[in-house]
Amino acid sequence: MSTIDSKAWYLPVLFGGMSILFAWFTILLAIYLNPWFHVNVNALSDLGGKAINSSGHPSPNYPFVYNGGLMITGLLIGLFSLAAIEKSVSRTEIIGFSFLILTGFFLALVGVFHEGTYPHVFLAEWFFLLGKISFLIIGISLILQKFRISGVIMFIFNIIAWIVEALIKFRSVAENEIYGVLVLDVLIIIYILHFVSQRDKSNSNKSFEQ
Repeated sequence: MSTIDSKAWYLPVLFGGMSILFAWFTILLAIYLNPWFHVNVNALSDLGGKAINSSGHPSPNYPFVYNGGLMITGLLIGLFSLAAIEKSVSRTEIIGFSFLILTGFFLALVGVFHEGTYPHVFLAEWFFLLGKISFLIIGISLILQKFRISGVIMFIFNIIAWIVEALIKFRSVAENEIYGVLVLDVLIIIYILHFVSQRDKSNSNKSFEQ
């Protein structure tokens, strides 16, 4: 473990940002390639799944775009987590990001075991669940490290997002999935903003001491 003042301090920011951008690039490109897809009717996994006779939708065009994109996004989430662990000095935070590595692994497996395969639904549900659990732990770790503003914001946002999801009646699986992706995106952004702010404070203190 090291501090955020070490070399390559920017890696959590880089991989975290890339995971968000690549996920949306994958989703939007796959939707563009499949004009039959409707957000208020389908599931996102329909973009990489089987044909109409088994799932109620046409056979997707270029399913490898969606499935491969999930695998790459899962890898980026894992790299983001590893980079954050390398900068962390908190065991609780390391536990949280370890769960997030598992989250990325589950997402990659969703791409491997696409819609229509036996473990697909299990893997997809646990991807979202593990992601939220990961950031609950990370939020608690920030509070314990005296980063109360960042930690409380992350923790409360996560809880509220869970409650809102339970109350909203989504019209489709895709809407529910997009909501879940947006929640995880916001949680990653909250951590990145916290990380950058601590880096800036560290640099400011060094400049003041000099």
